[in-house]
Amino acid sequence: MKWENIAFGSSIFIVLTFLPPYLDIIGISFWLKAVCIIAVLFSVLFIVSKIKLLQRSVTKKVGWLSLISVFILVVIFDILNN
Repeated sequence: MKWENIAFGSSIFIVLTFLPPYLDIIGISFWLKAVCIIAVLFSVLFIVSKIKLLQRSVTKKVGWLSLISVFILVVIFDILNN
């Protein structure tokens, strides 16, 4: 497992958590919202894949713990933000 995989998972989770409500506020249609989400996801994943620091290996235990902690922090931030 690499740090890149952890960054992929956490960035997908963050984009899917915070982008749709923002696009709802703007008033974008469903299909345009789907296209925007896909475009942002591909852009973020492309940028993450180019960062050299994230190419290092990590143990599965540390990787899963990091990913779960990011999920918990994002959910708590989302609850506090609403």
